[in-house]
Amino acid sequence: MNVLTVDLGNSRAKLRAWDRGTRAPIAAADFASVRGVGEEIGAWLDAAPSFEAVALCSVADTGIEEEIARALRIRRPAARLERAPDPGLRIACREPAAVGRDRLFAARAALDLVRGDAIVVGAGTALTVDAVRSDATFLGGAIAPGPALLARALAQGTARLPRIEPAPNPEALGRDTASALLAGVGIGFRGAAKELAERVSKESGLERAPIVLTGGSRGFLLDPPAFVGRPLRVEPDLVHLGLLSALEPEMARWMSSSRS
Repeated sequence: MNVLTVDLGNSRAKLRAWDRGTRAPIAAADFASVRGVGEEIGAWLDAAPSFEAVALCSVADTGIEEEIARALRIRRPAARLERAPDPGLRIACREPAAVGRDRLFAARAALDLVRGDAIVVGAGTALTVDAVRSDATFLGGAIAPGPALLARALAQGTARLPRIEPAPNPEALGRDTASALLAGVGIGFRGAAKELAERVSKESGLERAPIVLTGGSRGFLLDPPAFVGRPLRVEPDLVHLGLLSALEPEMARWMSSSRS
């Protein structure tokens, strides 16, 4: 049996098809998270492998989410669609319902990967640093801007600073405005990630926990390595793996009900 996971973020809509038995990926596609993406995804679905179930996680505009859900219903009407299944975590936050679903699915996958406590660092449009305990308790964390968002804020919030395209491992000593911006964004992002990981680890009592890193901007934290002296696991598809784990109980119930 094949399943499809959809990680709809603020910048990218990522689709992964999996063999449920082996958890091996069998197809993948990435699209920009913009209005009209439903048509692109629909065209991809026409040629994609068959699948029986879909798990969707969205932190993007609700209109884009509806486009994708509609494309799935039209192109694959027989597939069961589960929008944000239960991640199977106890959420020790003041407002559990307000916690981003992508953070929860990433935390769920981190638990599965390291089989214990974890600090989860998501380097994407936003930087998230979260603590999850081995008893499946999500303790909370921190949210900061990612590199592209930092660069955009500097360009939009000032009169004369240009928009730059951030890149990993810039020189700190910028000798013109563009290189100074590259330094401030790239090295500043690394500094924020390192400090937040250290502080979140200390305040959660998980100083020895491995760091699990994901997200499209993870290269900023790998070249050179930002986290030294503790175990590091890099998993680009962390949210997808969390969706797979969360979907398992739902599929077991569906199969049980279909047999009865």
